[in-house]
Amino acid sequence: MLVRPMIGSWEPPRVEAISTVEARRLAVLPVAGLSGDLHQDLGRGALAVQIQGSLLGDEIRDDFLKELREKFLAGEPVDFVADIVKESELEQVLIDELALEESAGRADAFEYSIVLREYTEPPEPPGPEMGLGVELDAELDLEAALGLDMLDLPAIVADIPEVGDLLSPIKTAAEDLDATLTESAGDLLKPLSDLLDG
Repeated sequence: MLVRPMIGSWEPPRVEAISTVEARRLAVLPVAGLSGDLHQDLGRGALAVQIQGSLLGDEIRDDFLKELREKFLAGEPVDFVADIVKESELEQVLIDELALEESAGRADAFEYSIVLREYTEPPEPPGPEMGLGVELDAELDLEAALGLDMLDLPAIVADIPEVGDLLSPIKTAAEDLDATLTESAGDLLKPLSDLLDG
């Protein structure tokens, strides 16, 4: 190894193997009648690095666990360098997995495996002061001003025809109906009036 792996400022001791896994995120899209599937490339997934090693001695093991578990439990991204990730865009990692093993067959032997996962800074959420479309305000104002300048409102209003009284065609019929109902209402209520007077 040209560059020893460094997790933050800490160097994992007695590294025996280091490996990486890189993969593309592909969405498989089955199409009826098509041999095979279509694949949509959703970009590169997070790079994973696995470091394996072994230690001898209780004191060395205790120091190792103290240092590594502090970083693991913090859950904070840390800088990472190693020659195996050269030419990749890997800068910071999260400690994703930590596997430890002791065996009764090997006195004082201790094996470890650390899986690091590439960390990507999430985008800043928009704040309340950042209104939706703030960057478009000036452009929209200009377009609105141009649109109103080109719009001839008085000419539009002047061409509206006069509607007049919409009820005039049925006014005579409504008056005749009212007169008929008024006359016949007296005849209809006469028996009731006679009954009550008597």
